[in-house]
Amino acid sequence: MGIEGAKVKKLLRFFTKNELYEIHLATLEILESIGIEFHDDNALKILDEGGAEVDYKTKQVKFPQYLIKEAIRNNPNTITLCGRYPEYDVKLENGKVYFASGANALYILDKDKGIRDALIEDCIKLARIADALENIHVYLTLVSPLDAPPTGVDRIRCAIALKNTCKHFFHDAQGKEGALDQIKIASIIVGGEEELRKRPIISLAPCITSPFRWGKDAIEVLMVMSEKNLPHIISSEPMSGATSPVTLAGSIVQQNAEILSGLVLSKLINKRSPAILCTLPSIMDMKTGNISMGCIELALMCGGMAQLMQYYNIPYVGSGGISDSKLMDEQAAYEKALTLLIPALAGTNLIHLSSGMLESILTLSYEQVVIDNEIIGMVLRALKGIEVNSETLAIDVIKSVGAGKHYLKHKHTLKNLRKEHFIPEISDRLARKTWLNMGAKDAIDKAKEKIEKILSTHQIIPLDKDIEKEIDNTLNQIMKKLLS
Repeated sequence: MGIEGAKVKKLLRFFTKNELYEIHLATLEILESIGIEFHDDNALKILDEGGAEVDYKTKQVKFPQYLIKEAIRNNPNTITLCGRYPEYDVKLENGKVYFASGANALYILDKDKGIRDALIEDCIKLARIADALENIHVYLTLVSPLDAPPTGVDRIRCAIALKNTCKHFFHDAQGKEGALDQIKIASIIVGGEEELRKRPIISLAPCITSPFRWGKDAIEVLMVMSEKNLPHIISSEPMSGATSPVTLAGSIVQQNAEILSGLVLSKLINKRSPAILCTLPSIMDMKTGNISMGCIELALMCGGMAQLMQYYNIPYVGSGGISDSKLMDEQAAYEKALTLLIPALAGTNLIHLSSGMLESILTLSYEQVVIDNEIIGMVLRALKGIEVNSETLAIDVIKSVGAGKHYLKHKHTLKNLRKEHFIPEISDRLARKTWLNMGAKDAIDKAKEKIEKILSTHQIIPLDKDIEKEIDNTLNQIMKKLLS
């Protein structure tokens, strides 16, 4: 097994070169004239000494253009998110697309029992399911268990994830100590912190609060990851019409300013820090006042941000595959398909929240995780496009078969079938009579069967027993200290 994303053959473009430059100039103007709040004295000092204009009283930081340009220039253009083993590595580079799971749902939609709280048991099962699904390349904790203590839940989720999947783990953290504790847990698996720097199996995502406010916890996570030279995913999550402009171009300018401000801090701490920029844009639905994450505008903004990050040559994490629907229904299907396909066609390096998410990101369905894995598989096939060469043009094959015959027995068909055709597991393509005779199963029924099969047969490559014991002991010590 290996992780396989897709190289986009022809990127979807939203902006002309002139429009990209206008967005860039608007971003520089915002950062230079309005600035960003940083609610951490250490960060203010670093920014001040680095050349930013800092008002210690208001916490406001304004950025001269050269600081932004230096930060962009100094960031690596390719970053590898490592799995427990090299075959699980994901290399984020221009035009290559991968998918990461959904994250942090609080509730589970059970087809038979309705809505219930997400539990620690669900964290374990869902990590194992995601480990088995071939189109989920990076793992985020699909649920945040409500039977775990709120303080330290990030450490609990981390330990569960790292024990139950071999894929790279992308996560959040509760401030400085949360980041350091998760680094400690991950280091146990790879043989120490220095080895973790060589093969980072975990990345953490500090997120600014829109509009324009870095909170202390997020700053601490960013600073720890930069100091430790570990991948950090600098994130912005604005809501267009509420916490960012209602116009999509204006919202993109704000997102860009917010994440670039974090990039500057990262680079002033460690010029070589592996920073990835990320956005999770949404809109406020003006009819209800509620957030919408299944909206087409999310797809457009992520696609536009992907193009902007390619302009900067910086790896980009966008969003997609989220639905506002409360059910696994037609609305979920079309929202997920569109918000996955558009950012992918634009070359978003890693599309997170891509599986299982309903009710924006409040609720998760096990079956939806599996169904979304299949939608992602179709998107990956679409990204590969149509290859044209002597083999695929098949001139000799067409001549040899001739009129009135078929290609089923031809070796060319067998040779190229799996490369050319996406073969689904969940989608139904049977004739109606056959489908009825086989139980008339719908997509949810088939997804449930696949889940049962994974949980009964899929074996995670086990950690050494001593390593697993050390993780458990370390987590127990951390939680005892936190809760005492």
